[in-house]
Amino acid sequence: MQLLVGNPTAQSGRNARRIDEARRLLSAADVDHDFLPTRPDGLTVPAVARALSGGAYTAVISMGGDGTFAEVAKGLLASGVGVPMAMLPTGTANDQGKSFGMESGEADLARNVQIVAAGHTAPLDAGRIVAYGALDQELGRDHFFDSAGWGFSALVLRMRNEDRRLVNGVPILRELYRDQAVYAGAVLRALMLSTVEEAPFEAEVTTPAGTIYYENLTDLILKNTRIYAGMWVLDPTGSSEDGELDLIPFRGAEELLVRGVIHHEQVPLHETNLEAVGLRLTPPTRAPWFDIRLHARPLAQAPEAQIDGEEWIRAERFRVETIRHAIRLVVPAEMSGS
Repeated sequence: MQLLVGNPTAQSGRNARRIDEARRLLSAADVDHDFLPTRPDGLTVPAVARALSGGAYTAVISMGGDGTFAEVAKGLLASGVGVPMAMLPTGTANDQGKSFGMESGEADLARNVQIVAAGHTAPLDAGRIVAYGALDQELGRDHFFDSAGWGFSALVLRMRNEDRRLVNGVPILRELYRDQAVYAGAVLRALMLSTVEEAPFEAEVTTPAGTIYYENLTDLILKNTRIYAGMWVLDPTGSSEDGELDLIPFRGAEELLVRGVIHHEQVPLHETNLEAVGLRLTPPTRAPWFDIRLHARPLAQAPEAQIDGEEWIRAERFRVETIRHAIRLVVPAEMSGS
């Protein structure tokens, strides 16, 4: 018996129909399952943990976007059981699904169910993150599976959430102004804001290999899985199962824009071509743990923060450690180790 977790109220209730179709396909593929609806205000994590800790389920399936994936994965970790985790992606960015060769369109659901039914797995690392205040007091801790970030990307996410709340309050706009448009609008607002009022920051990053100082940062991203924001591959050589995370710095607006072009999944331009046109990018740093101290301009707030595409704690220091092979993730056979 497997546990399917999804949000039937998403997309003005349209997701309920998708869940019904997924359940029909799962049953046709002889995947016996129960359904657990997601809960608001972070309560999905303990609900999944309670359900799995009873020992009744041999696997858990996340149906939704990267946010649902993160909540289900956190619940799995909290349960202490070692069952595999599968996914039926339906989100806009779909970082996790795309990183493992799975698309999120309605036409892809049947194939994704067959992947779930086949049950081939690959290990997936996780990040454990702790935020500290100015006096090194702990402000909060959490896990992430896709990325953590500070600066421009986190600013975009905050603005996206603000716009989403506004749109959801107006029925006509809610139908016209869907997730992709909301995200695009947030990017444009953030770019305009950063042009008018630039807020670069510095970072002192310590790893087992030593300490690196970054100046004039626009963004700083820790990456685990391959795809970022639905269409970028920030480090083509990175791995989600090697026990290390990839730290990608964005120094200044120029590097932000250059990375946005050359790391786009559909752009056949590689970093080796950059020096020929007089451009160089700050190289990524790979390590099993990071101690990150952020320094904003004098009297400015610490940069905004995000984990797995959701707003997180703004703080001056973060400690991040990799949990190697935290989860056994169900993936297409060609990407599995079993």
